[in-house]
Amino acid sequence: MFQAITAKTHDSCYFHCIPNCPSPMLNPALDIRALAEEFTRANRIQIRDVLTADVAERLYQCLDREVPWGLAYIDGEEYKVLTADKIANFTRADWAALNERVQSRAKDKFQFLYNSYMMISAYKEKRDPELILRGMVEAINTPSFLLFLRAVTGVGNIMAADAQATRYMPGHFLKKHTDTVVGQYREIAYVLNLTKDWHADWGGLLNFMDKDGNVIETYMPTFNSLTLFKVPMWHHVSYVAPSATAPRYAITGWGFSRPRSD
Repeated sequence: MFQAITAKTHDSCYFHCIPNCPSPMLNPALDIRALAEEFTRANRIQIRDVLTADVAERLYQCLDREVPWGLAYIDGEEYKVLTADKIANFTRADWAALNERVQSRAKDKFQFLYNSYMMISAYKEKRDPELILRGMVEAINTPSFLLFLRAVTGVGNIMAADAQATRYMPGHFLKKHTDTVVGQYREIAYVLNLTKDWHADWGGLLNFMDKDGNVIETYMPTFNSLTLFKVPMWHHVSYVAPSATAPRYAITGWGFSRPRSD
């Protein structure tokens, strides 16, 4: 979908703009060298204040007010994303039946449940052109941003990135997994957190795990933070409690060593 890059550049070239947005996307105060050194300690990092303040706020407003949210889950063995118009017509019985299918699989298999907006699909199909998320798809695939990912992670073969917007509401979760998918060439995963004033006891925490299933590190979904980690790595997003009074927003995806063809 997107072309590979090979050109070298200097730090100032990391800080490009989202198309049709006048402000630089990345915070110019970021110390790329220091971030790279931190990443090497555990092959993961959470970068605070990663975007300029106005860009972070604009993305938050988009996720909070403009996105037509669908619903993502696994039904049997099939990955599904129900569109916003589909779930808008759900009855109480429909929701009960869907929840039963989701929870039944979750007992002993990989499962997730959260609101989703598939940014790459929308971009290809030219849907919702008014959303800034369209420009974001282009921005994360510019040579400068891909170089930023390579510089911080030390993964020199990142050629393209994909994206989906996510919204976790009470009852949503993502079970443990490594992000490995055969044939997709995922090298690093990223989570751009766009949630304001989140509370740890609401759940929705990104937990990293060892091979025995023990949680070894936890990241809060802090507003305007970017989490990067190498694939494969065991992790999950904890169940969002009924007491949560706000959504958990993020833009997530992977950096690939080969552009995806789907």
